[in-house]
Amino acid sequence: MADLSLLGTAEAAARLSAAPQTARGFLGLDPVTQNAALLARELTRTGAQVLSADGVLLGYAPNSVQPRQGWVATTSADPAPLAALLDFLRTYRRCTSYVAEVPEGAPAVAALEACGFTGAGRLPGHVFHSGGYHDVLVYSATQEG
Repeated sequence: MADLSLLGTAEAAARLSAAPQTARGFLGLDPVTQNAALLARELTRTGAQVLSADGVLLGYAPNSVQPRQGWVATTSADPAPLAALLDFLRTYRRCTSYVAEVPEGAPAVAALEACGFTGAGRLPGHVFHSGGYHDVLVYSATQEG
């Protein structure tokens, strides 16, 4: 199991900015169009936490309407760091369901599917970047706790 390391908000924003393509859509953020200060402000506003495991960035944001549900994100196709995050959230945050929104074609899709996430839908034209509107895929998973 990967060791998780919690990052401070400023460091998380800087690391997201340093990986703009793989971090695009990370918890609804876009490091291509948002600078580090805006990323940090959005992470704080949403109560998000960014962690690192084996060089992979992982994110979690609580759902204020569903306290046992977490929004999750990863910058990697490797499922091991994401599995470690889900285990942490299940054990220490008592999460029983998870949601992820990822841009179509993102490497995170492979990790999500390997960790038991299933496609829940598509949001057509949900984000604007690179001169056009693009779809976002929604994935969900539940775990018996």
